[in-house]
Order: sequence, then structure tokens, then C-alpha cells
Amino acid sequence: MIKKLVNQLFLMLSLMFALNVGYAQDLDAGKTLYRNNCGQCHSRDMKSNLTGPALGGVQDRWADYPQEDLYAWIRNSQAMINDGHPRAVELWNEWKPTVMNSFAQLTDDDIANILGYIDGVY
Repeated sequence: MIKKLVNQLFLMLSLMFALNVGYAQDLDAGKTLYRNNCGQCHSRDMKSNLTGPALGGVQDRWADYPQEDLYAWIRNSQAMINDGHPRAVELWNEWKPTVMNSFAQLTDDDIANILGYIDGVY
């Protein structure tokens, strides 16, 4: 009986760990990255437009496209606009002539941390 409970507990913990792999985000790092890279143009409450659009729900608005597209947008929006990406062109048409800064230095982990922070505030 005890052995069966231990096995079930082990399976549950293993499943919980497996579901969380790849989703671990450092929200403190995300907050710092947001403040240093995004906060000059995007509002802190993630709900209000500023120089750039409100970022709350940004991942939902990019849900029709692969995650890599959102990451590419964050790194170099103008390249995506020039390539004719539909979501990029839509945003450009809404916000032009405001040009988003490029953030080529941000790693995938950096962007994931920023997006995690945005979701936590929103």
C-alpha cells in the first residue's frame, strides 16, 4: 500500500516537473529588462497606450503566429515590416510613424522573462 502511494506521488511530481520544463521564467530579471528596454515607450500598467501600445495580452494578440515571430518582432520590428509579415504590417499601420527600437541583444530567455513579467503585471 505505501509503495503504491509513493509511486503515485512520484508520478505526480514527475508530471508536474515535466509540464513546467521550458516555462521557468525569472520575473525579477524580466522586470529589470522591461524597465531598461521597454519602459520608456510602453506603460507600466500594461493596459494603457503610451508612445507604444499597451503590452498586456501581447502574446494573445500574436497567438495566430509562431512564438518565434513575436520574438523576431521584439528584436527587429522594421525587418518584419519590410518582409511584409501581416501582424507587423498591421501594427505599423496603426502606430506609424513611431518606430520601435531594435533589441537584437535580447536572448530568447530575456524575451521570455520580459513576457512573463508583462503577464504578471497584466
